[in-house]
Amino acid sequence: MKYTTLLFDSDDTLLDFFTAEYKALEKCFLEFNLPFNSQIHSLYNAANKEFWQAFERKEIKKQEIYVGRFKVFLERAKINFNPEILANKYENNLSLQFYTLPGAEELLKSLYQKYNLYVITNGNHKIQKSRLNGSGLMPYFKGVFTSEQVGSQKPQKSFFNFVLNNITEKNKSKILIIGDSLTSDILGGINSGIDTCWYNPQKQSTSLKPTYIVNSFSELKNLLQ
Repeated sequence: MKYTTLLFDSDDTLLDFFTAEYKALEKCFLEFNLPFNSQIHSLYNAANKEFWQAFERKEIKKQEIYVGRFKVFLERAKINFNPEILANKYENNLSLQFYTLPGAEELLKSLYQKYNLYVITNGNHKIQKSRLNGSGLMPYFKGVFTSEQVGSQKPQKSFFNFVLNNITEKNKSKILIIGDSLTSDILGGINSGIDTCWYNPQKQSTSLKPTYIVNSFSELKNLLQ
């Protein structure tokens, strides 16, 4: 491969965010004696995605996500509880969820001596660092770039310009972005003139044109080797 540098998204690309979110939320509800089931989790998950996508579109600021999603979710679930208290407890719980996607560590282990690896994420800086450390994935990376640190978010060009200014490789043609999100990772790479690899285990379709599409870590490993 022509690449020297791989920029990995974290949640749902390497870290198992669905499980982490579920467990963190379940723990919150148990602590506050609130009802919890898969339907309630789905309501929260939908509200959370709406807020993060609004953030990606620069419609809201990042700080508006954390309590705002809980306010909307609790209203939809018809649960009478303080959204700020629940949001703070959830953030603490989430930082302690270290689940990785099956095969993620093995993939990184096969790549980190051949490529310079970095994490690029819109996730909360403190939580992402905690989860990457706790999962054991952090040693494979030369750096982690979060939207809080950068001052802008994927898919904005300013995010990727900051990353380019702070990594060794300056030649865009030798960099590959790898992520599951079309709206942040793939669109961000296209906007910035950087090759992209869409990690698409659910085999969805898109009108965007990623440079590569892989459905599994084994496909990605074969592509890069």
